[in-house]
Amino acid sequence: MPLLASLVLQTQDADAILDRAVAAYRHVTTLRADFTQTLRDPMIGTDATSRGQLYQQRPDRFAMRWSQPRGDALVVDGRYLWVYLPSSVPNQVVKSAVTGRPGENPDVIAEFLDAPREKFTVAFLGSEAIAGRSADVLSFTPKRPNGPYRQVVVWLDAGDALPRQIEITEASGAVRRIALSRLRVNASIAASTFTFRVPAGVRVVDASP
Repeated sequence: MPLLASLVLQTQDADAILDRAVAAYRHVTTLRADFTQTLRDPMIGTDATSRGQLYQQRPDRFAMRWSQPRGDALVVDGRYLWVYLPSSVPNQVVKSAVTGRPGENPDVIAEFLDAPREKFTVAFLGSEAIAGRSADVLSFTPKRPNGPYRQVVVWLDAGDALPRQIEITEASGAVRRIALSRLRVNASIAASTFTFRVPAGVRVVDASP
């Protein structure tokens, strides 16, 4: 196939896959999933794996609560982002206002499926099996320079068009991959899931602009 025709076909594939994913995401009001996160940092040559549960309640609630290491949490309560990592910084929680600016949304699903063409150039990379399920693989390259990440790759389930894996290459070169399993869509999630209660003796650092 000539190169130009191949590029046109890949663009059409990317557009069709992205349109289907965005349409499916519009019907999501809540989402809950198990996650496994791997973080590779080439600067210091380390790899780390962690696990927990991810929760989303649209339009502005999000949480990742770790079971390994237990107690680590990232919570968006609608106004603030709370980052508490007692596994590495036990006596501190960082609080910051949620800005809504492109590239700064801690919700790793909404960031790439909510009006993606405004923020990214999207390309089709191919198809791949994820946990025994067929997935379409798209790359998202930020249109805004000097953001917090260079590129994102999202694996979208060929059946329900929802994300099953997200890989983020950060500006530092670190690569964070989040694999999702046991997705439950539009099920009830307790309001307390999106509330962060500061533990006794823990210092709050306000990092809001």
